[in-house]
Amino acid sequence: MASSVVGHAVVNKLRHALLTGEIGAGVRLSYSKLAEQFGVSRIPVRDAMQALVAEGLVVMLDGIPYSRRLSILELQELYELRMAVEPTLTQMAVPQIGRAEIIQMTGHYETMSETTDVVEWLEANANFHATMYHRANRPMTIAHIDQLRKLADRYLYLHLAVIGNVEHLQEEHAAILEAAKTGDGPALYALTRTHLETSHEFIVRYLLANDEVSS
Repeated sequence: MASSVVGHAVVNKLRHALLTGEIGAGVRLSYSKLAEQFGVSRIPVRDAMQALVAEGLVVMLDGIPYSRRLSILELQELYELRMAVEPTLTQMAVPQIGRAEIIQMTGHYETMSETTDVVEWLEANANFHATMYHRANRPMTIAHIDQLRKLADRYLYLHLAVIGNVEHLQEEHAAILEAAKTGDGPALYALTRTHLETSHEFIVRYLLANDEVSS
């Protein structure tokens, strides 16, 4: 049990470092240095690396782990896939969204409104949308979306922590929450798509202006 707790903690620390840019994009990751940094053996670091490879945050090149580079092409594909699936999944969930889901979504919305911790915001954002997605009863699709979101969160972090100008995100969340309350499927579809489109555009503009991506 203790080893699994240690392993989980290492995964979370590494994920946080990769997500926030504490570990930059395209950096070679040393098992021994990370083990020393976290005060653990190399085994939980190696296990954590495998988990993050599965999530797409780490890539293996000739058996050596590197943090994944940012790419406008990757960003575009991520958002194209999300826009193709998430609005439809949200609309499908509408008949099953009840009082419990609205209470949960409201709680996540309030967390996003109040927190100054970007990682906490990202988690609340994921939970806000996932509360609806799970009511669509499409587990394979939801697992696929979760994978896409984890990859997209590195880019969304830039939007939140670096670019700023994020008031529109909460305005969009408020509109989505209201549509969920009234059971308006077509509105949820349109609002979810717009929500993804605007974030995509903000991030692309920043990356192009700052030349922070690989080709």
